[in-house]
Amino acid sequence: MQCTKLIIAVSDNSEFFSEVADYAVVELSTDLIARIRKLSEAVRCLDVYKISEFNYHCDFMVADYDADPENGKVALKEFAGRMECNTLNVTDSGFYWSGLYRHTDVRWSTDTVPLTALDEAGDFDQREEYPVCELREANS
Repeated sequence: MQCTKLIIAVSDNSEFFSEVADYAVVELSTDLIARIRKLSEAVRCLDVYKISEFNYHCDFMVADYDADPENGKVALKEFAGRMECNTLNVTDSGFYWSGLYRHTDVRWSTDTVPLTALDEAGDFDQREEYPVCELREANS
């Protein structure tokens, strides 16, 4: 059984830009998994650092601390902003997405996902754990 969904942390290159996404969510199809593996093999064969291609499989989300947790992790809600120039970047051992926040020069990037995660059952989920102290207070 293969991984079916990625929930990957997003970071950016600006400490002043406030309309940011927290996570990228990617539904993994067998075609997308095969493409990532093929690009990784090409990286090794060509002896290059990475191969990048335009790819818009990411849906962007923000943490929703007001909602009930999902399986002990912070809930997500849709990111209101938009992205452009989204690329899938594949190395010999991992992959990540990057691009720009629309109509800005602010670059964003997901964390790198190891290729081995594609073979693991279930979701690859980097969401933060729901704050335990708030969970206890809500149950009181």
